[in-house]
Amino acid sequence: MNFKGIIGQREVVKRLEEQIKNKKVGHAYIFSGPKGIGKRTVAEIFASMVMCQEDGGYGNCGVCHSCRLFKGGTNPDFYRIKTEKNTISVEEIRSMQKDVYVKPLYSPKKVYLIEEAEKMTVQAQNSLLKTLEEPPLYAIIIMTTSNNESLLETIRSRSVIYNFKKNTYEEVKKYLIENINLDEKEASFIASYADGVIGKAKELSESDEFKELRERTIGILLKLNEGNLKDIFFAYDFFEENKEKIQDILDIMLIFYRDILIAKKFGNEKMLINLDKKDIILENLNNFSTEKIYKNIETIDNLSNNIGKNVNYQLAVEVMLMKLQEEEL
Repeated sequence: MNFKGIIGQREVVKRLEEQIKNKKVGHAYIFSGPKGIGKRTVAEIFASMVMCQEDGGYGNCGVCHSCRLFKGGTNPDFYRIKTEKNTISVEEIRSMQKDVYVKPLYSPKKVYLIEEAEKMTVQAQNSLLKTLEEPPLYAIIIMTTSNNESLLETIRSRSVIYNFKKNTYEEVKKYLIENINLDEKEASFIASYADGVIGKAKELSESDEFKELRERTIGILLKLNEGNLKDIFFAYDFFEENKEKIQDILDIMLIFYRDILIAKKFGNEKMLINLDKKDIILENLNNFSTEKIYKNIETIDNLSNNIGKNVNYQLAVEVMLMKLQEEEL
């Protein structure tokens, strides 16, 4: 197991490999980046490499006792905290800390992976801080997070932080063609919606639910443009029903308006992302002025930026829907 299969993240991979080769591995890491960008995968590969009983190199040997146990998911020197709940409690961290002070059984290092570390309560983070201040030499703690700002400054300052960058459109498209076996047209479509995140691209490629979500979202945009007040209430019910998918819905809306704008400005159908909706887009060109499209895009962007800032969801969505339906003066 090594980093050869990792797409992008060259700087992160290079620095981790150098640390292993030069025997300068740190005791605490924060892998920060969007959900689905590959943080957990890189963390697991890194863990397997530092736990390998063979010395150095750019991968684990795959044959020593530690590697074989790791591959089978049974190496007791690898400890994972992962929860489906909203928080990681102080009790879960304390349980991990008890294990930290037990020396490794089979590996030169013990690795502790805390997934979605932003879920740690303040009490849990303060408890973890004690271990970060005086870690055993054999212990490595890796935290993955989509928002490292949610971690205490005292934890961030005691950790090496690696920011995972989004992949390029071409990297995502190539992955979909080579690993999911999509044709170029379908891969281009999914890559456009994936926002540079391969995990999201993979999920979308396998999701019939996303296709239905797109159909309903585009239908709502067209209904809102008709100017009937009752359509706002219908649209709000849709947003409430799909609250957990709000970011996907906003992305669909932005890309649909982008397609109308492209069609109006350039008249080039091949530039459309929603190419399968070409007829609908062309039929509605005269129903949206260029100025109105820009205003709608700004309105959606505002909601997208505010949605993670503890704004009132209902009020924010209602304001957006009313602005989208506003007639031009």
